[in-house]
Amino acid sequence: PFPGNVRELQHTLERAVIMAEGDELRADDLLFSALETPAPAAGFGPSLRLDELEKTAIQRVIDKHQGNISQAARELGITRMALYRRLGKHNI
Repeated sequence: PFPGNVRELQHTLERAVIMAEGDELRADDLLFSALETPAPAAGFGPSLRLDELEKTAIQRVIDKHQGNISQAARELGITRMALYRRLGKHNI
């Protein structure tokens, strides 16, 4: 069984999808243990880690599509305008 609540399971799966190297999830893409997840530094909360994950995911997908914003947005499941807003938010 999953060691956390439903929201933690959803976040774990979202993180795995973002961080996965290919088109398929493998068992090693999933981090279940609290020991594998670093504790937030003083003054920094989960939203900072989420922002970092989002930035990394966006960069990876844009690189994968060789800078094609339309294809990257499609893969990320967001509109081109939403992707442009996030690019500005993360200074990408």
